[in-house]
Amino acid sequence: MEPRSLEQPLILLVDDDARTARLLARLLEDDGFRVELATDGALALARLGRTPAPDVLVTDFRMPHADGLAVARFARSIRPDLPLFVLTGYPELVARLGRGLEPEAVVHTKPLDYAALSAELRSSVEAVSSRAAGAQPSAPAPRPSPTPA
Repeated sequence: MEPRSLEQPLILLVDDDARTARLLARLLEDDGFRVELATDGALALARLGRTPAPDVLVTDFRMPHADGLAVARFARSIRPDLPLFVLTGYPELVARLGRGLEPEAVVHTKPLDYAALSAELRSSVEAVSSRAAGAQPSAPAPRPSPTPA
């Protein structure tokens, strides 16, 4: 998988409250992210099976068809280093049920502190991109031209 430009990382935003999700998507787009929206867990699972893969998953916890942790686990089965953010009014429940996600999902409690979310999203994308760039084999150094004798 080729790393994408940091200018426009792709976020898959999953929330069954369409009005809230559209508002959050607009804010994220204004901050330079590309956003795809899924309005329930089943739609998110279907989207995760297509390319391009998102750079970040931001999901609500309680949703119809599949909750946010089911979506997160499926996403990590495809891409183990995918940054996960769970938005919830039930942070203790997410912490208890989300054990075993490595690296752990970042949990943001509703009502959302958008500035904190945006900063953490940017930081997560940059960290994954840095790791991916460091893991790629570097091109061999050019050999010096033979000098005429």
